[in-house]
Amino acid sequence: MKITGNERHSFVCSDTATNKLIFIDKDGKITQEICDIVGAFDLWVLPNGKILYAHNSGIDTAGVTILNSDGSVAMRYLAGKEIFSCQPLENGNILLGLLGEPQLLEIDSNGNKVSQINIPYEGPSHEGMRLARKIGNAYFLVQPGINKIRKLSINGEIITEFDIRPDAFGLVVLPNGHIVYSCMSGAYELDENGKEIWDLTNSDIPQISIRWLLGIQLLSNGNLVFTNWMGHGHLDEGIQFFEVDNQKKIVWSLDGRGRLLMPATLQILDEDLKKVCFTPMK
Repeated sequence: MKITGNERHSFVCSDTATNKLIFIDKDGKITQEICDIVGAFDLWVLPNGKILYAHNSGIDTAGVTILNSDGSVAMRYLAGKEIFSCQPLENGNILLGLLGEPQLLEIDSNGNKVSQINIPYEGPSHEGMRLARKIGNAYFLVQPGINKIRKLSINGEIITEFDIRPDAFGLVVLPNGHIVYSCMSGAYELDENGKEIWDLTNSDIPQISIRWLLGIQLLSNGNLVFTNWMGHGHLDEGIQFFEVDNQKKIVWSLDGRGRLLMPATLQILDEDLKKVCFTPMK
């Protein structure tokens, strides 16, 4: 694997073509592979070393799973609905974002339902929700079917909504309250009023060849790390992982072509896992 830039990261990623979770060290060497991970578009390495991921692998098998560090199953919850999103909560519960008639579902670590919120939505079922995050006392939802990011109250009421670009997937909320979201054309920062104040597109970083930015993580240094997905006919067309600063300078990239096919999301592992999971930073 080819690494560029002055930074180095160890990380885990999901590959939606080979159906694996893959751990990669700072030198670009694969240290562990966990197989039979079908349709994982959201994953977390938890502070206790276990791995949480959502699997969008068909209605009968879609849900969330917690793995032990050796890859054995610690808990599995089948949702019965299409799902792209999961999030570990500091109270030990897990937030799921379900499609169909969109819902936010909270379950405990044993898979018991704790709460459910029905989400207002009128649009294509498959586009009802990508990543959903609970941040403080609010929920933030990416809803590409209506090209909006919505902020909801803890009771599910719409607090505000922002118009966004097509085919959005992930988001992070910066310390100043601004939102950065990923989509097919790149990444965009919205201020508190929903105005675009920063963007990152192919014209800024042509060496990456953006095809669809999915996974996004905010680092403690303020930089952003992205996963550049090569699905829908774009295999091997671009570099799959990169870190960029606010001046749009690439300070790290990893090109895994030849070993990786369609990485969809990642988690940088040389960061504080509690902060990453419970702020959250991705």
